[in-house]
Amino acid sequence: MNISKNLSSLRLLLNLKLALKSLILVSIVTLSGCSWLFGEEGYFPGQANDYLDAKESAEIVLPEGISAENIRDDYPIPELTLSQVLPVKFEVPRVEPLDMLDNKGSVRVQRFEQQQWILINASPSEVWPLVSNFLLSNNIVLITADGTLGLIETDWLSSSLIDTSVLADIDLANLAFSEPSERRSVKQAIKEQFRFKLKAGVQKNTTEILVTQRSIALNDSVDTAPNWQQTSTSQMREDNMVKLLSEHLASAPTQPSHSLLAQGIGSASRVIFNYDADGRPYLALYLPYDRAWASLGLALKKSYFKVTDLNRSTGVYYVHSIPKAKKEKKRGFFKRLLGIGKVDESLPADEIDPLSLNAQQDGTALIIYVQREAGPALRINEQAFLLRRIQGKLS
Repeated sequence: MNISKNLSSLRLLLNLKLALKSLILVSIVTLSGCSWLFGEEGYFPGQANDYLDAKESAEIVLPEGISAENIRDDYPIPELTLSQVLPVKFEVPRVEPLDMLDNKGSVRVQRFEQQQWILINASPSEVWPLVSNFLLSNNIVLITADGTLGLIETDWLSSSLIDTSVLADIDLANLAFSEPSERRSVKQAIKEQFRFKLKAGVQKNTTEILVTQRSIALNDSVDTAPNWQQTSTSQMREDNMVKLLSEHLASAPTQPSHSLLAQGIGSASRVIFNYDADGRPYLALYLPYDRAWASLGLALKKSYFKVTDLNRSTGVYYVHSIPKAKKEKKRGFFKRLLGIGKVDESLPADEIDPLSLNAQQDGTALIIYVQREAGPALRINEQAFLLRRIQGKLS
């Protein structure tokens, strides 16, 4: 009886060992099956990487009378629309340092002629709820909130003109228009209305906010209110609102929400880098001419170009690039006071590379080209490099 049990156990053990060996053998065959069947050394090697070793050969010449319409290359080489994008030999330029000055603060107030606007480094869909929250949190009723047009208009608000002597004490608390008049220096009771216009900035994912104010006497009917103009009725009230709104935006959360209503405003850049039909690179700046011309001049300074002359009537800036050796940080106070370490800012003649930027209005855009004034013409890649350098500084 014991012998029978031992034999049964022995058979079971042998069967388990055989099953284990079979499992190991099947696993080895399965794991290595792809390589010995479809690998580079297998029976059926793949052709996915054959193009890496492909060489351009002469076209097949067919006998007369045979149509070649149905014959095509397996790996066609597309024709380049731009030639001489890069020369055969060229020197890789040094990496340009990041301009930290432009990144200081995400909210800035910019001015040009009689206009001012708030520039914020965020898309309009992010800025829209911040502006709405600012107004609603101060109990200001909105009568228009059109996200497609980027337009917000407040209801008529009872207020009063404030003496300029108390402007320094204005803060968010003073924006409550139902505040008792005895707490302020009152000149004249008025009714006023504000309009906020949001639009995409020059650079991608930036927003410009224009604030306009109009007012009438407190007892006048709103039907007698003047139409909206480019400038406000009271510049002081506009300045105050711009100050309060910019401070609110600067202290807004770093993880803002997005508004689906304001996505129609768009966040595309208003400066585009492109190539013309002849393969020359250019910048297209979609701004009114006066502002575009001024913006280009400021961008040249920010991107380390020295403007030696300009001709606005012909739309030309004459510049040369400032070498890196001249981009030193400012000397200390005592060195400047005593004249120690003064550096000659004039450039040797062999370091001056005179360039000209031709800026011409074409429809709604200012088209900007760059070229060398003397010596060999700039290569395509050199023109593109200089224009890209200017593009990032336009605002």
